[in-house]
Amino acid sequence: MQFDLVMATQFTFLIAFIGMLGGAFYFTLIQGTLPVDKQNVAISSAVYCMMAAVMYAYINYKFGIGTDALKNGQYPTELRYIDWLITTPLIVNKFPELLGGEEAGAIALLVIVADIMMILFGFAGETSINAAGGATATGWAMFGVGCLAWMFIIFVLYSAVSNVSAKKLAPIRLGLSRLKLFTVFGWFIYPLGFLLTLVSNSPEMRLGRELVYNIADLFNKVGFGMVAIYALQQVMREEKIRKVMAAL
Repeated sequence: MQFDLVMATQFTFLIAFIGMLGGAFYFTLIQGTLPVDKQNVAISSAVYCMMAAVMYAYINYKFGIGTDALKNGQYPTELRYIDWLITTPLIVNKFPELLGGEEAGAIALLVIVADIMMILFGFAGETSINAAGGATATGWAMFGVGCLAWMFIIFVLYSAVSNVSAKKLAPIRLGLSRLKLFTVFGWFIYPLGFLLTLVSNSPEMRLGRELVYNIADLFNKVGFGMVAIYALQQVMREEKIRKVMAAL
């Protein structure tokens, strides 16, 4: 059973790499079709997807198909946190990128600082768990602080972002609402995975968590960018319709 789970996890490492690379190319190609002042939405998506693709390429090299690392109880924990520390600030910055305006800077500062804290405390907690081979007081404490940082991000999204977005066009409001759901439900997978290792640090549990993380990473990173770009495309479509109607 563990062998099958190892193979399945290694396969999802490969799928995540291919998906991230495809996302990076898609966002690079699509950015030229967007308004100049919003091309940064696609560019930043391409950047974090390419960063994730590079990280997954290395994960495949060290832990993927044909290697024995996972069978020997080795996991890409440090590599994941390096990836998240670099890419997740760019992901949460999608909210101020879509909002624009004077308020965007303050919102960006709040969500990015909270995001970095979430990742750093998560890494400290998981390092403690791995070193001890199971739950530790430090692990629980860092888990709690990391979750508070995540909940603070959600609070900002449903307060400040919601207030500012009320003045925006309908496609932007809808896009922001969908991105909020990503942040709540898509990101819920990560603290859940952390919590499971506090309950049980068995090889099966850790392998299953790695597999789910691979799928969640692909879904959240590529999905976030696609939702943001679709919102901009809908704004462009509505503007074209208005121009046509005005010309009649």
